[in-house]
Amino acid sequence: MRALDTSPEAAEIQERIHRELGPAGRLKLAIELSEVARSFTIAGIRQRHPEYSEQDAIRALAEQLYGRPE
Repeated sequence: MRALDTSPEAAEIQERIHRELGPAGRLKLAIELSEVARSFTIAGIRQRHPEYSEQDAIRALAEQLYGRPE
């Protein structure tokens, strides 16, 4: 399914690249994108809470992703 903000030509190129990557390449790309998103989120947490330790920032990330523990 093509994204609404992607032209048909660009979508075709994206699909071709994804096919050429194969399953292992697509998995690697997904992991890398996940790591980038995690880094951006941690950076945002640190910007809002400069007093947080590394452990505090990771805990805040976990709470954003999974909610607060009960």
